[in-house]
Amino acid sequence: MKLLKNIYASVFEDEMNPKNDPTIIPFGKILSKLMKERQLTIQAIANLAGVNKSVVHGWMTGTTPHDLLAIGKLSRALGIGFRELLLGEPESPVTLSTLEVQFDKVDVFEGLCEVRIRRIIPKTE
Repeated sequence: MKLLKNIYASVFEDEMNPKNDPTIIPFGKILSKLMKERQLTIQAIANLAGVNKSVVHGWMTGTTPHDLLAIGKLSRALGIGFRELLLGEPESPVTLSTLEVQFDKVDVFEGLCEVRIRRIIPKTE
């Protein structure tokens, strides 16, 4: 985790200061630094993301990624949050303490209850 914080800090110093342009994302710099730190090749990243090597090369040279599913697959494979990998912003997990600050607890029922949770799936024709 400390490594990621250092990567994000250096990326933002280098990359996010040009006029604070919100259209510039630090993904390419973050990816390059992660690859260097973890000794991963472009081919290895391409395999993890399920894309061609040329796509990864484009990401590293500043091309904005269009295949967000590939970025999601890559973030899971690297063990990094999607938002962290793409934007360099740490994800804020929703914790019980966060919920307790935002909501009051109220008893809805008293007595015995049964709760059933069902998974719903799309109907096939």
